[in-house]
Amino acid sequence: MNKPRIRGPAIVLGLTTSITAYAIFYSHFQQVRDKKVMREGVARDKERIRLKRKEQQLMQQQQREGVSESGDSAR
Repeated sequence: MNKPRIRGPAIVLGLTTSITAYAIFYSHFQQVRDKKVMREGVARDKERIRLKRKEQQLMQQQQREGVSESGDSAR
């Protein structure tokens, strides 16, 4: 009539399963967050490059206008 005691191993199994599931979910969400942060970094880099090119174009245009103005005044 003695029932075998499986309470201890069941608790250990439940704890191990819970900890493992938590680790998997935490890892997944950490990867999702890291991926989002990396994509935001790429977007910032693209915007920075776009602004830099625009600034270079404006400087070149100003230089061309400056050269043409100085050439006109020399005549």
